Amino acid sequence: MIRTLLAALLWFGLTACAGSGAGPASGAWQKAGATEATVASDTAQCRAGAQQQAARLYPYGSSIPSMGGAGMVAAQQHANTDRNSAELEYFNDCMEGRGYSRGAKPAS
Repeated sequence: MIRTLLAALLWFGLTACAGSGAGPASGAWQKAGATEATVASDTAQCRAGAQQQAARLYPYGSSIPSMGGAGMVAAQQHANTDRNSAELEYFNDCMEGRGYSRGAKPAS
């Protein structure tokens, strides 16, 4: 339960730092000629791929706990942080690879 809560809080914190709000001023993903449906589809595909790659790199339950309960919590937090950071990096790379950028919408 705590692990899920920590992962969710970390994910929301990372996405907030990445500027995931709507609109050009907030740094939303933009691509000339892309419809909302295309952006939504590309976002979903990139997110799913990023989650799979990050989970392969940092599998759930793979942390090696030490020093009792406190060590286990610290190891889980570290693994979750690494996994979420990798997921964000893979997601950003995927979107950029599909021709998206952050910020103002490019001229069509």
